[in-house]
Amino acid sequence: TSSGNSNNKKNSQKQSINKSNENNQIITQNKTPPNSKPKSNTGRLRLLPPLQPTNEILSRAQRQTYNEIKDDTSIANIRRRTQKRGAQTIDSLCQKLCLPLKNTVQTYRREFRIMHPFEKVVMELTIQSRQKKDGLTLYKLLDDIHEGRKELLQLGKDWISKIKSAESAREAYECTEEAKEVMGRVFLDLIEGPWSGVTELQKSLRNVPIVRLDCPAVVLVGAPNVGKSSIVRAISSGTPEVNNYPFTTRGMTLGHVQVFWESDQDVAVGNVAGVSIPSEKQLVQENLVRLGVKTRRMKEKELLKEYSRGGVNDDEEDEDDESNGDQDGFGEFDDDDETTDLKIEKAIQTPISKKSFPISQLCQIMDSPGLLRRDDGDTRNEMEELTLAAMAHLPTAVMYVMDLSGGAGDRCSSVEDQLILRREVRERFPRRPWIDVISKADLGIIDGAEERLKDILKAE
Repeated sequence: TSSGNSNNKKNSQKQSINKSNENNQIITQNKTPPNSKPKSNTGRLRLLPPLQPTNEILSRAQRQTYNEIKDDTSIANIRRRTQKRGAQTIDSLCQKLCLPLKNTVQTYRREFRIMHPFEKVVMELTIQSRQKKDGLTLYKLLDDIHEGRKELLQLGKDWISKIKSAESAREAYECTEEAKEVMGRVFLDLIEGPWSGVTELQKSLRNVPIVRLDCPAVVLVGAPNVGKSSIVRAISSGTPEVNNYPFTTRGMTLGHVQVFWESDQDVAVGNVAGVSIPSEKQLVQENLVRLGVKTRRMKEKELLKEYSRGGVNDDEEDEDDESNGDQDGFGEFDDDDETTDLKIEKAIQTPISKKSFPISQLCQIMDSPGLLRRDDGDTRNEMEELTLAAMAHLPTAVMYVMDLSGGAGDRCSSVEDQLILRREVRERFPRRPWIDVISKADLGIIDGAEERLKDILKAE
């Protein structure tokens, strides 16, 4: 009977333990956040970690290791004391050399996953141009840094084992000094090459302009040498290079312009992107506050704030529920004197000025490399892909610039090529806000070009 009771107790204990484990598993499962991918946004190229030169990393690691590692005076045996200090010195030096390598590789790989599609294309195009130059890619450079870090860690372990097996204090000291010299030399031999490659690539990536997604943007598109850069310089703060030859612009240039809307009606009805329009109710409430009149809801909010800070007792709280307000939705008024009535009437009857809120908007103007008319199957270069990526991944309007004077050059920017290119780009991005601009109009327009453009617009 006693053995049966003990078995029952053990079984009940097991069941209770299993139940508690199941409950703990449920709790931990509920606490773990879902594996949701972080939202991507522009500007992450600027968040890439700045890379210090390898000689500075080495000198800083050696200096910090020397200042941190000291003799353990509690060990009486001088050989063991020297062995311990030598092992700690090499371990500290190895960790300080490998930590910036690990952080850089992890940061770049993480940014690849959460980077905005436009900036991801910019990075890939920059990597492709670098690959054509010397055959190296960013992924290969990061892999070389990662492999070099692993070799450094293994080398440090080998030297620590050798120091611990030294037969005398002098031998342990000499092994430590030799290990520091070898670690520094191997670090420079393995890391300096790929590290400098990533540094050069990062310099070009950090020069990419940051396009704000919450601000209207316009990208200027067209064939080379049609005047896109001149328009950007004339209407915005951008300063792209302007010269009398094609492909002057080899990257994205961003300018800004503060637009002041002349039509108050467009702003009042909310037709301007990015401008917050207050409602009539909000404007009347602002007038009431300015005149010193408070509704019941305003007073209840003030009492609630004071109560949360401990400044109001329970006996002082208003027992009435929140009022549904009057027909206009402004809330009820506690004061019944004539002065308050006059103020309320004045606030409601005050004409709502359409200029009582900002009607200006900051807009972004992007200059892009020129596009060429390509036959089917022809591949575009990195500069052309950059222009197409801006239209594909950024919420921009398109300003298609054409030079119909015939002075842009027949080799790559003839009037016929420009019109064909316009049709191809328009067919590729049919939902983009679009405006056609004819530049260099003071030079005249060749015969038939304007009629041809009008026929294209009618067909659309």
